[in-house]
Amino acid sequence: MLHPHTLAQFESLKQRYPQADLREMPSGAAVVTIPDFPLPAGWSSSSTVVRFVVPVGYPGPAPDCFWASSGLRLQNGSMPQASQDPNPIPELGDVGLWFSWHVTDPAASWHPNRDTLTTYVGIIAERFRRPQ
Repeated sequence: MLHPHTLAQFESLKQRYPQADLREMPSGAAVVTIPDFPLPAGWSSSSTVVRFVVPVGYPGPAPDCFWASSGLRLQNGSMPQASQDPNPIPELGDVGLWFSWHVTDPAASWHPNRDTLTTYVGIIAERFRRPQ
């Protein structure tokens, strides 16, 4: 069963992304799926499906990495940096374009009492703002 804190943060995320879905997995982790996530210029599509894992023990451990729609590329057709396609999405039996993208900036490190699922989606959006 997901922690009430996670569920409350997900409801807040849905205010911005009403089609978002939260699916609990057998391990106790969960996957957030955001369909039609808007992409800026520089990508091969104007939107993508975004998925990320909410780890067991969240919000202590931050989400880490994310997936976009398989086949998404840079506008010039090349693979994005630090990505792999296809890559399995844990426990879902599905694959996607995996981004090895982590919260690593010391000034912006993950703080479980401050950061939320919406914070992490902002980190994903920031990655997409730099099509490379």
